[in-house]
Amino acid sequence: MRRVARDDLAALVSSLDAADYAGSSPSERMSEPEWLTPRAVTHDALVTWAGDRGAVVPFPMWVMFSDERAIAEMLASRAAEFRAVLDRVRGAREFGVRITGNQAALAMAAQKMDSELSALEQQASAASPGQAYLLRRKLAEARRAANRDAAARIVQQTHDALTGHSRASLARATAVSEGPGVLLDGAYLVSDERYESFRAALTDIIATYEPAGLHFDFTGPWPPYHFVRDD
Repeated sequence: MRRVARDDLAALVSSLDAADYAGSSPSERMSEPEWLTPRAVTHDALVTWAGDRGAVVPFPMWVMFSDERAIAEMLASRAAEFRAVLDRVRGAREFGVRITGNQAALAMAAQKMDSELSALEQQASAASPGQAYLLRRKLAEARRAANRDAAARIVQQTHDALTGHSRASLARATAVSEGPGVLLDGAYLVSDERYESFRAALTDIIATYEPAGLHFDFTGPWPPYHFVRDD
């Protein structure tokens, strides 16, 4: 591993055998875990090492140049872009938050969040057989709607709370099926001085919803993989 510098910017690079990495060779071997894994681990370890020592712009694997002169020219031509990104991520690290659950977990959360469900259940229990049938159908639809609403509210509440303690954030939400599913898959760029408040906000959310059966995964710190591009 060596350093190629241009003014105040530098790239960490290594040499590759042109015969092994020419053309489409890397993409053709991406499905071979025994070939891909050690390279991916090494790449991530290098980016993490650099991120522990200052602001870093992680490049994807297989960004290759013909020689060091081409790297220096790239640094010069994109200098303004790189400086802006480095300013954006300096003094911050990326953290991931994923919420998973299923309909049973959402039903428990929805029961606490929607008082109308309890009222409908009481009406169905006390109704005559004919009325109870209609009320149970109404209750089933109300539960489905309440589950959808609970998922949306939990995702929005979590993302808004964590975004309030982050320099930048992004999230993907997915529908929840009968089996386990991902409600929220979020990435958050957290400055060093806001980390404790970010963690406290997440702890409060976990304490509120984990008893209902939702599962929270908190990962990091990572290099700012998701926050070095404008798109």
